[in-house]
Amino acid sequence: MTSNASAVQKAMQGFSKQFPFAMSQALNDTAFAVRKQIVERTYPEAFNVRNSVFPKTMFRVEKANKKKLQAAVFDRLKKDYMVDQAKGGIKTPRGSNITIPGKDLKQRAKGGVTKANKPRNLLNKKGVFKTKSTRSGQPIIVRRATKKRYPLQMMYILEPSGVIRKRFDFYEDANATARREINKAFTKRFKAAKPKPRK
Repeated sequence: MTSNASAVQKAMQGFSKQFPFAMSQALNDTAFAVRKQIVERTYPEAFNVRNSVFPKTMFRVEKANKKKLQAAVFDRLKKDYMVDQAKGGIKTPRGSNITIPGKDLKQRAKGGVTKANKPRNLLNKKGVFKTKSTRSGQPIIVRRATKKRYPLQMMYILEPSGVIRKRFDFYEDANATARREINKAFTKRFKAAKPKPRK
């Protein structure tokens, strides 16, 4: 979050030496309000939160001061995939393909694949192998359901890349919260910072 504080301060020169302090405090108040919105509402609405401490640990506030009238809410853990979740994008594989769970792959009740059912571990098991769909030619990982050649269970679909759907409204909610909070935060801080008349 930035402001045109320098221009405003110049226009108000001689009116209040407390302006930079009040503005820095207002920016900090606003940044913490943005963090609260992201951690308590935006993140839980976008993801299935299994660890409530994680977003609190991830999102932190970089404070403003009188000389640097700028505050920020940032990802302390530097998780690049969070940017993709907030903007959308294309997922590229580390190897040759992206693995997409198939209809016969058992997953945890809360979502996610067990370590034993990860593609690499699964391919080490008897009866599991890579092949191509006889209909579409789509590369897949399958498992024989019995000792016979068929039927085959669909474990993973292999794709060269994948579209990451935008699901995390970080920028939209942060901007809306900042616009809503900054004016009342500055009014409160400026009022508190103004020198009181001597008796």
